[in-house]
Amino acid sequence: MKYAIACKSDSFWHLLQEKSPALLNNATYICKSQDDLLLLSKKNIDLIFFPHWSWIVSNKLIEEFTCICFHSTPLPYGRGGSPIQNMVLNGHQTTQVVALKMTNQLDAGPIYLRQDVSLLGGGEEVFRRIYLTIISMMKKLLHELPTPMPQIGDVTLFERRKKEQSNIDMNDSIEHIFDKIRVLDVDGYPPAYIDVGKYRLIFSHPIMRLSGDIEAHVRIQKHND
Repeated sequence: MKYAIACKSDSFWHLLQEKSPALLNNATYICKSQDDLLLLSKKNIDLIFFPHWSWIVSNKLIEEFTCICFHSTPLPYGRGGSPIQNMVLNGHQTTQVVALKMTNQLDAGPIYLRQDVSLLGGGEEVFRRIYLTIISMMKKLLHELPTPMPQIGDVTLFERRKKEQSNIDMNDSIEHIFDKIRVLDVDGYPPAYIDVGKYRLIFSHPIMRLSGDIEAHVRIQKHND
């Protein structure tokens, strides 16, 4: 089966090279940008994997190829942006990685595979766990592509998180503050912060002590917003 992989995350590419170089090397095409994706039209491939992609995919491409994307919520719950962050900050300790057929409706396509994944640990750890699950799913789908099943249940929509939502609310519980710091401690996402006067305190690498206190790294910078 001839396939392409379209992904914007450098972390995913590095992990794919480390854990499954054959899956990477056997891909007919590699796409890391919208421009790369445009070059796929009329190419002789069977399907396109989208492990981590933020740009709009044209209806023409969706109709021309079997496009499989991956979403990290138990669909139809959690369609939309920032799925991992929204799941954690809504109090969930586990989620599902879902492989679904891409359609012209966001995250609404029929589902090929589901797999439960823990949301515990630091943000980078959670993303690595999810990326490893996606790699495993890609292998399974190349071995055997099942008939995708329609999504069943009530639809819940997530919105992509904005930078100002990373501000820590000191009225939140200590557990929620810990979850906010850890799940936003990922490259490409605005980290948790508190503004104090003309300075911004930026938090990373949190640890929840047995006492219930949080210890974390803090970077202090001038607040320019």
